Amino acid sequence: MRRFILFFFLFLSALFELRAQASLVVGEKNITLEENFALSFVIKSVNPSLESPIYKFPELPGLRKLGVSRSKATDIQNGDPIYSFTFSQYYQASSAGTLLVPPTEVVVNQQSLKVEGFALVVSPSAQKEEVVEEDKAQIEDLFKGQNSVFLAVSTTQTQPFVGQGFNIKFSLFIPDDNSTRYSFDRNDLQIPVLIQKIRPKNCWEESFGLQEVKVSKVVYKNKKYTEYRFFQSTYFALDAKNIYIPSLSLQLLKNSERVVFSSRPLVITPKELPNHPLKGKVPVGDFRLEESVSSTSVNTGDTIIYVSSVIGDGNSILVESKLPESDYFLNFYSAGSQSSVFPFGDKMLGNKTEKMLIIPSQPGKFALKSYFNWIFFNIRTAAYDTLHSDVLFTVSGQPSDRLLNTQSETMLLYRNLEKLAAAKVIGYRWGDWRLIFNVLLGLILCWLFLLIMKAKK
Repeated sequence: MRRFILFFFLFLSALFELRAQASLVVGEKNITLEENFALSFVIKSVNPSLESPIYKFPELPGLRKLGVSRSKATDIQNGDPIYSFTFSQYYQASSAGTLLVPPTEVVVNQQSLKVEGFALVVSPSAQKEEVVEEDKAQIEDLFKGQNSVFLAVSTTQTQPFVGQGFNIKFSLFIPDDNSTRYSFDRNDLQIPVLIQKIRPKNCWEESFGLQEVKVSKVVYKNKKYTEYRFFQSTYFALDAKNIYIPSLSLQLLKNSERVVFSSRPLVITPKELPNHPLKGKVPVGDFRLEESVSSTSVNTGDTIIYVSSVIGDGNSILVESKLPESDYFLNFYSAGSQSSVFPFGDKMLGNKTEKMLIIPSQPGKFALKSYFNWIFFNIRTAAYDTLHSDVLFTVSGQPSDRLLNTQSETMLLYRNLEKLAAAKVIGYRWGDWRLIFNVLLGLILCWLFLLIMKAKK
């Protein structure tokens, strides 16, 4: 018996390990300079949460590593949800041409995912590349009083609203005209300690996934600098407590002699949101709604595929949306959802996509804004705002309950009608009102007939 229990335990463990295996996804191999190449791995599980895996993406010749995005998708298979967790490393090409990428590997939890060699074709940009500049006030503050080498911890917002995303970066800037030679001194020991001093405890973190120093060029007042970025993350304050980041000191080697550079301390003061019944329960940021519908003209009983995506620079992915309740007119069924966060320039964007099946049971005209709306706090207007669906569709055909005639089914119909708010009824048909009127008139006539019969007796 013990052997059987041990064997069963080992079998379940092996089955779990098998389910947790990662699979490799290689991105599009024909891109433009405006696009990024991506290497991804996917882990599927029946568990809605996943312990963050330990992974390492390779260096690719001719490409510069950008951030790592994470996404979660839900698919319904045989009535049960299956969750897919995707981690994607983005790469950027510096020039157009054909890059020969040799065989390499992606390591995930000690599992090696082999990448076969391939050619990456990078086409010139179709239009002039748009350069997104940081806010001038932030640049001025960053370089204020700096003429030589300096270490800096910077933020995109010093007074964000509670729940609003703000970036924190930790970098070393060295002027290109600097004649002194510097080199790093055991960054593998120094940087992790300094990063722990940066991370605020009262915030939700979305990391840009920098696994090595990111080197880029910065120009300030016609003076060129090389930026060595050690850390970058987006944070969402959970309360209005001040965030203090102390002065950090980094040791470098100057001609074999150790020198120390220190950053200025940084204070971030989150602002409370205005009072509202949904305060603290809705996302904070700048969002837009994108939606698509398979058809806007259908018959009763047909299936409409509706897809909505809420995209923005806030923490929209943290908000769990609810499936609208089916009513007398429309039936709603979930067909899966996907949420992702991904770096875009110096922003961390969120995307929450819902796929639903809508089956109308009554003819008429329907506006989905009566069923779907997304409330959020708009950081541009400093006020609560709502995204509404713009989808309208027309349903033709006969009511699906036309032939129903049993008492139980009639009671179900009345219960659904009682639940339905009048504001949600769009294009109620005259035919239904006429039917109800005829029934009431018939009942009144029967009552009058009984009274007459009683009076004759």
